[in-house]
Amino acid sequence: MTDPESLLTNFGYLAVFVGTFLEGETILVAAGFFAERGHLNLTLVIVTAFFGSFIGHIFWFWLGRTKGVAWFKRYPKLEKHLGKGILMFERYGAPAIFISQWVYGIRISCAIIIGISRISITKFLIYEALSCLLWSVVIAMLGFYFGRAIESLLGRAEHVEKWGLLFLVTAGIAFYVYHRWKEKKQDSELEV
Repeated sequence: MTDPESLLTNFGYLAVFVGTFLEGETILVAAGFFAERGHLNLTLVIVTAFFGSFIGHIFWFWLGRTKGVAWFKRYPKLEKHLGKGILMFERYGAPAIFISQWVYGIRISCAIIIGISRISITKFLIYEALSCLLWSVVIAMLGFYFGRAIESLLGRAEHVEKWGLLFLVTAGIAFYVYHRWKEKKQDSELEV
């Protein structure tokens, strides 16, 4: 009951939902990989990722509408850039909403800024839903076909699965640590 396959099968979709609520590429690629290996259902992975990312963006948008300006006031160095962000989203509208889903590391802040802007809730919901759906399909399929490529190169072997997971988890952790370090470095430069 505690082997990796059982844990993945029992908690995989919850991990996909929570991961995509926040940012999500790493967890979604891994879920696509495990769908190819037969541990998860690809359709359920895509649906779960869609709802996780869409509900997450609605939450961040709402946070921007209700508390966004107050949050940015706590960070004066960031606040001075807020106006540019709002103007960009108001000027480019739908394309900017759509593209913000595809840029890793700024999705949450973009949703907050869109919430602060004068963009209508309806417009946000429509374009965010379309973007989240397409993003979920593309990223999950990348993981799925990554699994197929590994299998075709190395054959269906138990060790491939373990090494593939290890690679994805290590890459995800390294990516996360790098971005946290980069954010802290930028924050310390802003404070100077």
